[in-house]
Amino acid sequence: MDYPKSIPGSGLENGRFVDEDPIAGKPGSLIPASWGNSVTREILNAITAAGLTPDEEQTDQLAQAIRQLAKPDPLQQFPVQVYRKNLLINGGFNIWQRGTTNQGPNIGGYVADRFRCDWNGNAGVSISRQDFPLGQTEVTGEPAYFLRWQQATAGTGATVHGVSQSIESVRTLAGRTATVSFWARSDATRPLRVTITQQFGTGGSQGVVKVVDVFQLSTSWKKYSATFQVPTIAGKMLGANDCLTLSFDLPLNVLQTVDLAQMQLEEGPVATPFEYRPVSEELTLCQRYFEKSFVNRLPIRSNNGPGTCIATFSQVAAANSGQYGMNIDMQVPKRVQPTVVTYCPGEASNQVWHSSLAKACTGTILQSVSERGFALATVTPVGSVPGQALQVDWTADAEI
Repeated sequence: MDYPKSIPGSGLENGRFVDEDPIAGKPGSLIPASWGNSVTREILNAITAAGLTPDEEQTDQLAQAIRQLAKPDPLQQFPVQVYRKNLLINGGFNIWQRGTTNQGPNIGGYVADRFRCDWNGNAGVSISRQDFPLGQTEVTGEPAYFLRWQQATAGTGATVHGVSQSIESVRTLAGRTATVSFWARSDATRPLRVTITQQFGTGGSQGVVKVVDVFQLSTSWKKYSATFQVPTIAGKMLGANDCLTLSFDLPLNVLQTVDLAQMQLEEGPVATPFEYRPVSEELTLCQRYFEKSFVNRLPIRSNNGPGTCIATFSQVAAANSGQYGMNIDMQVPKRVQPTVVTYCPGEASNQVWHSSLAKACTGTILQSVSERGFALATVTPVGSVPGQALQVDWTADAEI
């Protein structure tokens, strides 16, 4: 907001309004309608952003709005905007431990960390990480990446095409006001439905689904937001693996390309600017649910080659005998006991690789799997001797 400096004839002096001076024959400044309307809109935007309804008779609504927008959390002595607020993990799509594309057009599941991409009806879908050009001005905050859903085969009879994230605990935001915000665009004008589902877990009450809003996407990047009331959970029964799921549902059985960026879910009636967390912190949050031994640039597969494997051990057992007690500690404790899968750097899977002999071991088994680590037992090949190198890659999955 500024004075109407660009409007000819507004009569500003030194960039400010002046009164009329009849004695000197000097006219006063004019207030153009466009400027007066913009001032009013500026104030109304603040009032509505605070969840208030504009009222001509009230003269303190701007003050109320400022107090509301800067209101401290009861447990904090500073405004909510300056501490952790985004309940979604990896909302900026910076972390892709499983690889930056899905394995095939008919395989759904997790691609970008913490976000599931699901579809059926024989649709062919490619999920990929896309880069924002440096210095672009369409999406604020200079983000690095966005998620692209590209559907090359429409399919038939589909019941689900969507991107979702499940947040631990159905108690999350229960009975409170929440706001979801995100940036999106599409190859054509099309609807995007956003829902939340309170899932009470195995053995718990039936899930509760609430439609947040249906947004009409366009071909240009645009920020969308909606404020809604999360249902109360009073009287419900809690089961195992309860959560709150936020879903973005795409149209069914159509060819489409949809891009999503800067996804945020927060408490309160206002869509605040997207929260940027350090990449190292975001990765740690992701690793509570999924962790891999593979170096980041490599896909999760068995044939990356032994030269890239970073989990290396030395044989301590006698020659040609079993190797036991190879303990592996995870970098981040998992949400629950994870599902661990081992990958041999050679061609064989679910085995340990004998680097010195360039062949797979046999009879590899997992032992003592816990939230913090696991152990491996294997039978080393004929010709093995103490001190020779053994290698293995692994993943640990504890997603909700």
